[in-house]
Amino acid sequence: TLIENADTAMYDAKEKGRDNCQFFTEDMNIRMVERQAVEASLRHALENGEFVLHYQPKVNLGSGTITGVEALLRWNHPEWGMVLPARFVPVAEDCGLILPIGRWVLREACMQAKGWMSAGLRRVLISVNISALEFGQKDFVAGVREILAEAGLPAQWLQLEITESVLMRDAEANSAILKQLKDIGVQLAVDDFG
Repeated sequence: TLIENADTAMYDAKEKGRDNCQFFTEDMNIRMVERQAVEASLRHALENGEFVLHYQPKVNLGSGTITGVEALLRWNHPEWGMVLPARFVPVAEDCGLILPIGRWVLREACMQAKGWMSAGLRRVLISVNISALEFGQKDFVAGVREILAEAGLPAQWLQLEITESVLMRDAEANSAILKQLKDIGVQLAVDDFG
């Protein structure tokens, strides 16, 4: 029990930015049990089709026209109902599940955008948030290219939203990735700027 509690306190310290000391409290244990339940359920969510995308319109305030949509991930858990990203995305990032989930989001969003175009709707820019883990993958650009080809979506109708903090981690390497994305026609947006 002592070792388990120390381990729980260590993970809490890591979550709070590392380089600090935390004493175990029962509240930490409750959070750890919740986290383990989320992680265990996440492992089956993708294969069980529990994820869903909601599309938030982006509106030009001057004209009132919709200029694009942002794909927002939600988890329709069979017991917990609709789960917001704040509850599961950090867990998915920590355990590496964000990679297959992120690929699913990108594929679904591109397929939906192409579906809207095929149905005769006005072409709309579709934005997808990209996690640091996804962006750092060696095959990230190739994966984007593959998904665009699979969906039949022209690259200029996809916008990838990347946080400023991700871009600043390894600016030189990230600059090369951004150039590759720009070269294939994908639009880029900096999220959480400043």
